[in-house]
Amino acid sequence: MKSKNIMIMGVVLTLLLVFGSQVVLADDVVAEEEEFVIGWSNASIGNPWRIEMVERATRRLEEMYPQVTMYVTHAQDSVSRQISDAEDLLARDIDLLMLSPASMDGLNVIVDRAKNQGIPCVVVQRETSNRDFTALVWNDDKQLGALSGLEAARIMGHEGRVGIIEGFAGAPSTMNRNVGIKHSLELYPDIEVVAQLPGDYQEARARSVMEDILLREPDIDAMIIHSGTMARGALSAIRAEGRAGDIKIITIGSENHVLKEIARGNMHSTVMETVGVGADGIDKAMKVLQGEDFNKLFPTLSPIVTPLNVEEWVEWDWDDDTWVW
Repeated sequence: MKSKNIMIMGVVLTLLLVFGSQVVLADDVVAEEEEFVIGWSNASIGNPWRIEMVERATRRLEEMYPQVTMYVTHAQDSVSRQISDAEDLLARDIDLLMLSPASMDGLNVIVDRAKNQGIPCVVVQRETSNRDFTALVWNDDKQLGALSGLEAARIMGHEGRVGIIEGFAGAPSTMNRNVGIKHSLELYPDIEVVAQLPGDYQEARARSVMEDILLREPDIDAMIIHSGTMARGALSAIRAEGRAGDIKIITIGSENHVLKEIARGNMHSTVMETVGVGADGIDKAMKVLQGEDFNKLFPTLSPIVTPLNVEEWVEWDWDDDTWVW
C-alpha cells in the first residue's frame, strides 16, 4: 500500500495520512486506480457546523477515494486571504479546485482564473455570483430562508412582530437567507420585522444579540435565526427571561439539540440544512475528474421539522452537538 496526503492548511499546516489502494482483478492482474489531486479553498472552520462539514468531506475522501490527494485551506472568512489561498492552490499541480467562498462576489476572480487555467472548479456549500464554475453543490440559502420565513408566518398566524438573527455579515449564506426570508415575509403585510442583527454564526454572540433585542423589543412574538448554533444562544437569553416557549423560535439547521428543543416546546420549527454538503461536493468533484455525467447545479434537500414530525428526526440517545442531516 502507498500513503497519500490530505494537507489541511490554515493558520497551522496539519498532515493527515490517507492510504491508497489497489484493485486486484479476477485474472490476478493488478490495476491501479487513477490518482488525482484536489485543492479545496474553504472560507473558514469558524463554527461547529463548518468544522463538521470539513470532517465529513475528509472522511468521504478517505473511505471512498483513497487514491486522491487533497489540500485544504481555511481563510478565516477573509476574502483577501481566500484569494491568496486559492491562488496558491491553483499554482500547485492540482486537477480540480473546490471553492467554498467567503463572499458572493469576492471570489469571482478565482472562478475566472480556474477556467482560464483549464482547471475544473466545483463551488461547494455557498454560491458565487460568477456562474462560470464547472458545478455548484450547495445548500440553497434562498430556499432555506424562504422556508423559514413561511414557517414563521404560519406559526405566528400571519401577524405579529418578528426579529431576525442573521449570520456572518457579507457571507453568501447570510445574504441569500435574508433574501429568502424577506421574500416570504413580504407576503404577509401584518408581520413586522422589528429587529435584524448579526450573530456571526456564534452561540455567545447570538445570546448577546438576543438579550439586546429583548430589552428593545419586549413585545416580540417570534425569532427567525440563521443557524441552530445561534438559536441555542438566543434560547438561553429567552429562557433567562422566563419566556421559553412563549417567543416562537424558527431556525435553520439540523443539530440534535435543536430537534430536542422542538420536542420540548422551546423551539418551534427548523429548516434542515445538511452538513453533508462537503461530502456531496467530493462526490461531484470525482464525477468531474472521472469524466462521468453530472448536473451543473446540485441543490441539497431541506426537510422541515416541526412538533408534528420531530419524533421522526430527533435522536434522544445522541449527543446534543451532532447533526442528524
